[in-house]
This record gives sequence, C-alpha cells and structure tokens, in this order.
Amino acid sequence: MIKAIIVSAFLSLGLASSSHAQDGDRITQLEKEVQELKLRLSKLESLVGNQSKFQEPVTSGEPWKAIANWRKLTVGMSTSDVRTILGEPQRIDGGAFQAWSYENHGIVSFAEGKVRSWNEPR
Repeated sequence: MIKAIIVSAFLSLGLASSSHAQDGDRITQLEKEVQELKLRLSKLESLVGNQSKFQEPVTSGEPWKAIANWRKLTVGMSTSDVRTILGEPQRIDGGAFQAWSYENHGIVSFAEGKVRSWNEPR
C-alpha cells in the first residue's frame, strides 16, 4: 500500500513537472511571437510615418478644409509647419500656450511653439 502511494506520488510529480516544462516552453514561444509582432509593428509605423512626410499638403484654396491635411499633423510640429499644411488660422489665442482656431471647430493647440494636440473640423 505504501509502495503504491509512493509510486503514485512520483508519477504525479513527474506529470506536474512535465506540465510545468510545457508551460515554460509555451511561454517562451509566446514571448518570441510578441517580440516579432512588436518589430513588425515598428516597421509598419515607420513606413506610415515616412509616407506622410513625403506627401505634399493639399493647398487648393483653403488647405485647412482637407481632412488629409489635418491627418498630416504630428505632435511636436512647429507653427510654421502647421501654417504650411493648414494655412492661416482664423484666430490665434494665448501666448506660450496657443490655440489656433479654424472654421468648423478645427483647433490646433501649441505648447511653446510645438503642436500638443488638435481637433479636426467637423
């Protein structure tokens, strides 16, 4: 009887150890896949970022009306970059922290001359 209990205990321990090893292998594989996905995502983001830099802004008439231009804005852009892409704002409020307003509630917020955020016109 004791022999059967001991054998049973060793078998249970062996199965648990085997299961733990399989979990470890699975975790290692998942971590590898996550790293590969991060690398692919990083490459795709850089391609999208580079693509938008080479596209010319839509400048016909009032460039702020083109949603494509608003989608070229990036955090950290200078006021002159925004002016090149969107044109002159309808109104400028503030000093070190500015809000440029365009028609239809389009707003670009700046902190110390750099884009902080924006809302596309409706």
